[in-house]
Amino acid sequence: MRLIFLLLFILLPFSAFSATVERIEIEGLKWTKEEFVRRELLLKPGEEFSEEKLKESVRNLLNTHLFYEVKPSVERFEGKVVVRLKIRERFPIVPLPKLRLKSDGSYRAGLEVRDYNVGGMGHRLYAGYVKWFNSDHREFKYYLRLYLYRLLNDVDFGIGAYRSLYSSEDANGREYTVSSVSVPFYMKRYLDPKKVNQLSLGFTPVRLRYTDPFKDRDFYYTSFTFVRDSSTDRVYFVEGRRYGISLSYSVPSISSVSTGSVRVSYSNSVAVKGAETRIYELFLGTKLGYRSDSLLISAPLSGYRGSKVLGEKYAVAGVSYRKPLIDKWLFVKPSVRVGDAFDSSPDDLLVSVGLEVEAFWVKLVDGIIRFKLFRGLGPGGDTSSSFKLSFRW
Repeated sequence: MRLIFLLLFILLPFSAFSATVERIEIEGLKWTKEEFVRRELLLKPGEEFSEEKLKESVRNLLNTHLFYEVKPSVERFEGKVVVRLKIRERFPIVPLPKLRLKSDGSYRAGLEVRDYNVGGMGHRLYAGYVKWFNSDHREFKYYLRLYLYRLLNDVDFGIGAYRSLYSSEDANGREYTVSSVSVPFYMKRYLDPKKVNQLSLGFTPVRLRYTDPFKDRDFYYTSFTFVRDSSTDRVYFVEGRRYGISLSYSVPSISSVSTGSVRVSYSNSVAVKGAETRIYELFLGTKLGYRSDSLLISAPLSGYRGSKVLGEKYAVAGVSYRKPLIDKWLFVKPSVRVGDAFDSSPDDLLVSVGLEVEAFWVKLVDGIIRFKLFRGLGPGGDTSSSFKLSFRW
């Protein structure tokens, strides 16, 4: 008899012991529609319950950057499960005053306003204006961007409009002015339910209007980007890996010049203890097509003048250590980046060191004050700083 019971236990399908999701209850929503939350969940009523799917569902919700906290709880009874999600939302409308200072006394100031949750469905709208002051060179930019999140199930759409003007000098010291207008379109497809693998296609018309000595140019860029993002937004820090490759190239038959670039990026944020993290980064890039002293690509190295980081190629590696000084309220992040913008003028190995101070205003849930200071240690190094203040309550 014991043998019979043992055989029945072994042969009985495991599904007979699994629980079914009876219902999913969602609490705490103010600005976000319940339909949005349910669409992000990998668990559905009537399906078999899975702790792993619940964990990944919480990650999906946190990675939308709309929620300060998502607390799941599970109630089991008679082979069924009730899942409850207590959600604490971030306030969706964010003002971002911007200020960047340089050692020569010039500064850039402006304002950006973001709505992270248009219509309660995670669509985003950004509008901003920035301008340099007390500078020998004129420069300003204003822009408008709209992101439609998962408008067609797993597909995002985006459109933007940018207008900028800046003045610079050519190799002979002659000043010229560039007026730029661009209207980018893009489409992003999430290739799996966890939204780890992401594929983007884009098209961006750009018009450049020069004063002498350059001729006006029109470009129509096509772009392709693949990103593998297995990171998780922990609100006070990000944990996990993210890498991507992007290709941008102008359509030869309708653009003034055939030019473009290939860029590769990698980052890994490793949790050390609590909210402490070590961050490793690698950036590679190369220009494609048209060769000249213009239309160069820029290396991601703060603390240097433009001519030092503009070149045909670049390779940059960086490491940062982010540590909370006061609980989860005040963070410091010293950073070092080393790299080269190959074929820049002149071509040198560049070292940049910086410090970022970030404060979360707890009474506003996660109001953020962020200050950055970077210094280039090599030839042509400069000191640059930026200050950004935002509130999300």
